[in-house]
Amino acid sequence: MLCTIAIVLASFATGVLSASTSKPKPWGFFTNNTIFTTSGRESVTYPRFTQLEDGTILATTAYSGPSPPYFPIYSSKDGGASWTHVSDLHETQTGVGFTAQPAITHLTFPLGGFPKGTILAGGNIFGPNFTRIDLYASTDGAKTWKFVSNVATGGRANTTNGATPVWEPTFLPYDNSLVAYYSDQRDPLHGQKLSHQVSTDLVHWGPVVNDVAYDLYEARPGMTNIAFIKPINKWILVHERPIGNSSSYGVNYPVYYVMADTPLDFGSNPDTPLVVNNKTAPNASPYVAWSPYGGKLGTIVVSDADNMGVFTNQAGGDPAKWELHATPAGAVYSRAVEILDNRPDHLLIYGGDTFNGAAAGLHAPFSVTSLDLGRVLKASETQYN
Repeated sequence: MLCTIAIVLASFATGVLSASTSKPKPWGFFTNNTIFTTSGRESVTYPRFTQLEDGTILATTAYSGPSPPYFPIYSSKDGGASWTHVSDLHETQTGVGFTAQPAITHLTFPLGGFPKGTILAGGNIFGPNFTRIDLYASTDGAKTWKFVSNVATGGRANTTNGATPVWEPTFLPYDNSLVAYYSDQRDPLHGQKLSHQVSTDLVHWGPVVNDVAYDLYEARPGMTNIAFIKPINKWILVHERPIGNSSSYGVNYPVYYVMADTPLDFGSNPDTPLVVNNKTAPNASPYVAWSPYGGKLGTIVVSDADNMGVFTNQAGGDPAKWELHATPAGAVYSRAVEILDNRPDHLLIYGGDTFNGAAAGLHAPFSVTSLDLGRVLKASETQYN
């Protein structure tokens, strides 16, 4: 969370990190393929994507530098090998712009007068005295956008316990509704908690429901991300769990996960620390994906901010069965991981700026790495062969 605010508000020197210059093959494997490169003064963080039924990928990122800021939308129809700029998502309600934390998905059923296939996107707006999560829709493949609704509003961006902002949305179409998950500091009983709200028409939003809320006020669970594990018919929610300046397995933002029968019931289930061999833990801004590849239970893949590698579990989330495998993809703040629906052995990792690199003026391109998941699962913790 502190990384987000620092990256958005800081003034950076010029500099660009290099990405691969070789041309990737469609539906192939490649490392650090550039989606777009900034001029050197802007930063790209918090990459997000949605994968459409025809295999098209729409990807976006927070883009700090333009005034007002916006979310650029790019499209790939060949597994991330080539990309086309589709549009820029501008917020139209406050004039502040989309400051941070984009979210993008698509409707798998008609909802609220919008047809199946509608692209839904939004993010966080950091106003002078508010944070605001808004939802937009596109019915023409992300070419044009229309404001739909305000999901949640809180106080100004401030990570101090006792402040009241909202953060880090993610959207999930589920059971003829849209679920909006976010980090929530508005509850006086919690420094921060994870919440969700449900809409059956994309305009009106139901009550705030707790997904992860600790009795310890200082605990600040954050950065909800969710995947479905088909063989066991369970949903998994991953999140970071900082508590003051405490450390767990050598990290200050340890990653925890919750399993539930539906994506609406995380709050009634315990969460579990993600630890490898009782010694190694991911740190901060987790992202989770599931692939049917890798055995009868498939493979859960979790990314974090500090590791180039990914954490995997081929035992349905068994706490004793996590492994760490090296990858050539860069460690990036809030990088996203994706499994291609029509090629479940393809693991895509989206990259951008690191917190320290951005602060030093070393700006990286918005990029994607496509890896053979089978090869990843054979890699050691430190060596990708």
